[in-house]
Amino acid sequence: MPGRYSKFISALTILVSLQAQAASEVPPCAINVDVKAPEWITSCEAAIARESDVKRRAPLLFGRAYYAVEQFRYDDAIADLNAALAADPDNPAYLRERAYVHGELSNLDEAIGDLDRVIAQKPKEAYGYRERAYARHYRGDLKGAYEDRAREFELTPDSLDALVARGRAALWLGRFDDAKADATRARAGAKVAGNDDVYRSASELLSHIALWRDTTRGADAAKVCSEDLETDKSDRPKLIGDCSRAFLEAKTGVAKADALTSRSTAWLVAEDSQNESTGDLRLALAFDPANVARYINLGYSFLMLSHSWAAKLEFDRALALDKHWLALAGRAAARLNLGDKEGALADARASNELHPNNEAAAGVLADERLQEAK
Repeated sequence: MPGRYSKFISALTILVSLQAQAASEVPPCAINVDVKAPEWITSCEAAIARESDVKRRAPLLFGRAYYAVEQFRYDDAIADLNAALAADPDNPAYLRERAYVHGELSNLDEAIGDLDRVIAQKPKEAYGYRERAYARHYRGDLKGAYEDRAREFELTPDSLDALVARGRAALWLGRFDDAKADATRARAGAKVAGNDDVYRSASELLSHIALWRDTTRGADAAKVCSEDLETDKSDRPKLIGDCSRAFLEAKTGVAKADALTSRSTAWLVAEDSQNESTGDLRLALAFDPANVARYINLGYSFLMLSHSWAAKLEFDRALALDKHWLALAGRAAARLNLGDKEGALADARASNELHPNNEAAAGVLADERLQEAK
């Protein structure tokens, strides 16, 4: 989820802030400095303990929440942000930060709700639309995501990043010509400006547009998409296009999720793109949230990206629906990566009891890190 303020602080601002801190001029819990420094949290905690006025306490809690996010302690961050917003309900900075945390927790409805309030207060600020577009996309509201990207570009017409983002949102609606026009324009602008990052992202978008459009003419896209995976033809050149067409033509959420799940494999085999594969699985979950397999698929995909915290979250959600042996084995791997050896061992054993001698659990049980803990 985008929106962390640290991404937007210039090097000069950081330098000035650090100099001020050295002179003891920076207030406690200020976020525009190195919040990971031990003395920062000591000073912040002391200030919160001293302050009894709820309104003066709110910005201190906001700072501590920001620190908690840096530590991936999202539940603690939400608690502090809720308390800060109770004292100052319409503060856009607090709402924006809470939206970011909700996004990281995949609580997308809550994230969108907070960003709705930010946009209502600051309708001419692009960042609210940019961040809400992200949440809407992974909520499955592709039309709403496009509208937000279009509004973002309207407010920042010189932003090549916003132009690429609008093009990518158009692609998800099957508006290939619009997507290509935006990507082509952005790449030309990036070439003139010497902006290598935008040039690469625009070029990648053009490549993806071509893959989405390259389909087997006249065939039943959904049938071709699913059958090719079943017959081990997932490296067929047109498979990404056929699955894309199946997604765009699908009439139900389940059918859309199936097409995206199939295409996630095609991205891996044909393009070696774990990021695109994971993105498809995230959206598949949005279209079919009652299916435990969607959570399990996404959890394992996050493991492949070495994102064990996110993987564990998805396996937790899968297990809330069904005590599935694959979810237990996946959570065991995530817990082991996160240093929770006892939890990993318990999950691996539980998985093995449900499905004896399964490779997923056996891999965890045989891991050297777990063997050392026994």
